[in-house]
Amino acid sequence: MSVHVALIKIEEKKISSEKAKKFIASEKNGAESIFVGRVRNENGGKKVIGVTYDAHDQAVIKSFESICKNAKNKFDKNGKIFLEHAKGYASVGEISILIAVGSGHRDEAFKICRHVLEEVKHQSPIWKKEHYTDGKEEWLPGHSLRPKKQVK
Repeated sequence: MSVHVALIKIEEKKISSEKAKKFIASEKNGAESIFVGRVRNENGGKKVIGVTYDAHDQAVIKSFESICKNAKNKFDKNGKIFLEHAKGYASVGEISILIAVGSGHRDEAFKICRHVLEEVKHQSPIWKKEHYTDGKEEWLPGHSLRPKKQVK
């Protein structure tokens, strides 16, 4: 399968867009879409100096594989997807998530990239703690991993 998924311990290794570009490169591609998420210096009016990501490693990898497989089935079975997310402490400006997609057409490349990002946010057990300039820190609320009950 042409999918690369990883949870990167940011203290040991940095996420690299060069690695992603090499992975998705193909003469079959008419388009390549790359999304880079970075730790920003402000959230909700609070000055941020860094973020700690924690995750259930095996469950995250399993969810990443499922998300990428579903995206390929939905948009482009021949597409190539690269997905890495940081684990551990990342300073402002560092890459927290990188998604790269190689596809035959631009529409599919954009759709896969967006789909993967949104599904990671909703399905993957990754938790985020922000560290602020005033010395305080806070775990941010995430999305429930439980399916929503349908109202009849």
